[in-house]
Amino acid sequence: MTSRSEATDTTPLPQSTALRAAENDLQKLRGRLRTVADFIHDPAHDFAARHALALRLGLPVPTPAPAARKTKEATR
Repeated sequence: MTSRSEATDTTPLPQSTALRAAENDLQKLRGRLRTVADFIHDPAHDFAARHALALRLGLPVPTPAPAARKTKEATR
């Protein structure tokens, strides 16, 4: 059994502090990855650059716009 003072102690354990720091770092990295993925799949940027970046980072590569869609937009 634990004593009452041990059960109500709110001092964080060293492991929980390290875990919280690691979770914060992971959250930041996920946010950066989301930003990069948004860039890679944004057709406003150069396709070759987006494709090369995706390959370099090991992320899914963007797909080029279908030729039919390009032709359809050009005729409007």
